[in-house]
Amino acid sequence: MAVRRRLQQFFQDPEIDGAIMVEWPAVAPVDSARQAAAEANTGAAALRRRRLRPQDCAVFQCRGCHAVLGDSLHLCAQEERRLHVLACFKVTEDVVLEDSLRVGIDGSLLGCTYNALYCRSCGVILGFNLYSSSSDLAYLRGFFCLFKDCILCYYLTTKTTIDGSEMTFPALNLKKKLSKLKEQLVIIHVRLEILIRRLEELNWQNMADKQGCSSRTACLKPERARIKSNN
Repeated sequence: MAVRRRLQQFFQDPEIDGAIMVEWPAVAPVDSARQAAAEANTGAAALRRRRLRPQDCAVFQCRGCHAVLGDSLHLCAQEERRLHVLACFKVTEDVVLEDSLRVGIDGSLLGCTYNALYCRSCGVILGFNLYSSSSDLAYLRGFFCLFKDCILCYYLTTKTTIDGSEMTFPALNLKKKLSKLKEQLVIIHVRLEILIRRLEELNWQNMADKQGCSSRTACLKPERARIKSNN
């Protein structure tokens, strides 16, 4: 209240001398080590929610300038037989997609049309983005394919850098994933059916209770009429 009166007096009389000081409550210092541990636990919890293991998480870097290109969380596939690439559905802004289309006239990309990918920092070609291809490479269309020979891999848990040509990631078995998802959907469907049956039983019970109450009320009305006529 004293501060409010002082402010009101200050604005009503601009020539008043003095100053108004407002003291804020002291803030306890934040322990940097504790804050870092909390952030690390938060990151680990986020990975567990997504069913990802920290030891499988890695960052892809440019071999020439070590610019960050992407990570293993956005890895879709790896082609080892012909192209030796890692296919990602998302990369960082340091990966530039060339506007003009190129046509492969020899090698593994013979007859394919693609956009080249190069590093924004050092300008080295990192890979390609397929526009059209043969049937055996059709699954790579639209993805950012990074040459393993042009990148480095930094593992988060061990904090070590490995050459891209030595990187191997476990292949995802889509069939097992789909079967597990199907089992979960069946369980959810059974639970929903049980809930629907219970709701129907409750509705029937409520309707029966209402009908019973109305019938009892109808039976009581003639009795009251007889009592009044006898009086």
